[in-house]
Amino acid sequence: MKHYEVTRHAVDRAVERLGISRAQAGSHLRQLMQSAVYVGDQSNHEGRTAKVFDHIKNRTRMIVDGIRVVTVYKMHEGLAPIDATPSGSPNPINGLPDELKTVIKRKSGAIIVRHKRELRSLTIQLAEKNLEIAQLELNRAKARAHKIIAVIDAKIAVARSEYASINEKATAIKSEIESIEKGVAAYV
Repeated sequence: MKHYEVTRHAVDRAVERLGISRAQAGSHLRQLMQSAVYVGDQSNHEGRTAKVFDHIKNRTRMIVDGIRVVTVYKMHEGLAPIDATPSGSPNPINGLPDELKTVIKRKSGAIIVRHKRELRSLTIQLAEKNLEIAQLELNRAKARAHKIIAVIDAKIAVARSEYASINEKATAIKSEIESIEKGVAAYV
C-alpha cells in the first residue's frame, strides 16, 4: 500500500468541491488514492508535469505530484484520458452513441472471458506443478543416497522456476483483466 501526502490545497479543494469535512479530507483522499486509476500526465502553468488519477466509483479526479496529492476535482461525467482531448473540444467518449457503447461492452466482455479461460488453465498448471514439487520433496525425504538427493534437488529447482514462470503469467493476466474492467467502467 503506497502512502500519499495530502497538501493543504488538496484538503481545501476536497472541502469545497467534494463536501467532505476538513478533519476527514486527508484520510479520505489517501483512501481514494489506494484504488484510483492512473489516467495520464498533465502539465501545469509552471511547466511541471503531474500524474492524474481517477477514482471511478466516487467520480473523483486527483492530481498527484510524486507522492503528494496536489488538488482534487469532482467528475461530473466520464472523462477521457487527459492527452486524448485538447482543451476546449468536446469529450469524444461522452459523445459515443449507445450502439458503440454496447459493442465496446460486448467486445471487452469477450476479451475478459478469453483471459479468464487462460487464467483457469494457468491455475490448473500451477496446482499440478505444486503437486509435482510436493511429490519430489516426498521422494527427497525418503532418499538416502547423496547422488539421488542431488538429482531430486535439481528437479525441484527446475519445477520451482517453472512454477514462478506460470505464476508470473497468471498475475499479468489478472492485472490485465482488472485494467480492462476499470477502463470499460470509466467510459461506458
